[in-house]
Amino acid sequence: MSTSSSNTIAVLGGGISGLSAAWYLKKKGFEVTLFEAQKDTGGVIRSVSNQYSVFDFGPNTIRDKTGSVSEMIADLSLEDEVLSMSEGSKTRFIVKNGELKKIKQNPISFLFSDVLSWKGKKELFSEPIRKSLNSDADESIGSFLERRIGKEAVDYLADPFFSGIYAGDIYSLSKNKLIGKLSDFEQEYGSISKGFLKSRKKKSSFKPKMISFKKGVQQLTDKLTERFENSILHEEVKSLHVQQRNFKVTTADHEYIFDKVVSCLPAYVLKEVLKIDDQKLENSLLEIDYSPMLSTQLVFKKEDLNLPENGFGLLVPRRENIRLLGAIWKSNIFPDQTEDEYVHVNLMTGGSHDIKVINQDISDIEKEVIEEFSAIMNVKGDAEMVFSKLWKKAIPQFHVGFASVEESMDRFQQENEGFYIGGNFRWGVSVSDCVDGAKNLSEFI
Repeated sequence: MSTSSSNTIAVLGGGISGLSAAWYLKKKGFEVTLFEAQKDTGGVIRSVSNQYSVFDFGPNTIRDKTGSVSEMIADLSLEDEVLSMSEGSKTRFIVKNGELKKIKQNPISFLFSDVLSWKGKKELFSEPIRKSLNSDADESIGSFLERRIGKEAVDYLADPFFSGIYAGDIYSLSKNKLIGKLSDFEQEYGSISKGFLKSRKKKSSFKPKMISFKKGVQQLTDKLTERFENSILHEEVKSLHVQQRNFKVTTADHEYIFDKVVSCLPAYVLKEVLKIDDQKLENSLLEIDYSPMLSTQLVFKKEDLNLPENGFGLLVPRRENIRLLGAIWKSNIFPDQTEDEYVHVNLMTGGSHDIKVINQDISDIEKEVIEEFSAIMNVKGDAEMVFSKLWKKAIPQFHVGFASVEESMDRFQQENEGFYIGGNFRWGVSVSDCVDGAKNLSEFI
């Protein structure tokens, strides 16, 4: 069976990137068909409500950086479902020598914190007078920040921070791709500290905010799905052929012809379905690695786990030599999601440093990280509920030299008009990045 019509566009992949792309393109008047192989949309965004709390197994929060997410929420009439992060949860904690150390957002607080030794503090605060490297060549975030703020600050501040976001190796992640603004500060001002001070004087029209929804982050993808449910085909794309004037999308039982295609498939899936003779693009897609992530949700009675009154969660530097990457204190961040007598935390395990989570028995991992968390937090009793979900390919890794991968994708798009590559390995790993990327793409098409 074959179907065809004019002004048609296929969106491949029904995660937040694909859903957002379909949403914006439909608003522009395109006849959109979204392909999603799974019976559920949303990709790694998964929220489950139970008698204790709301479990988010993918993103636990949405940091709206530009206002695009807020605009989308208004368009979807979801404002009444939004939860804002509690003010008290802005404080973070770092684990050092098995103990919690408080980190506030004010840099001056580091002077009085015992996260760093006096030597580490001296290296950190000498950043403005350190010699700069006048080069725009890419390097790892780890090596760049070591030059700027010292090894100790990298180990106990930068490493856990980037592990928490990207679950990656800080000595493999690209400076230019992920912290390009800091690199620019070094080039322009000779110091990232001076650059920060200069940039703070420029007022932004939108103040970033951290949000979720009463039933979890999945409420956003569910509402997007609901709005164009009749345009979604739950069929796995087997092949995509670039033809002379259009594109042929083939599934197990059907062939479809479209004027344009937006791929929001993971890089490794796109490599398999895109039937082309372009070794450079294939190699570039193959270079994009994905780190695994295990999300373990725990619910305790309040008398068994005494969380600090203020706090977002904890991060564990790799120097601590334990398996736990971090913990998000969900009942602190969004108290309305958890029943009053309980405490809800989400433990994160895996990443580039711990790919063994893919093959190891989940119950064994749960036991290990719960013991580590309990020792740090002085937990008095057993959890009322334990529930885990493993994502074998959770977060794309932006390695040093990623610009060459992007150049390869840009070139292919230019040579094949009407074909666009999107998704979190293209736009960024956060929900906000993906929404912004989809919005920008729709304005370009």
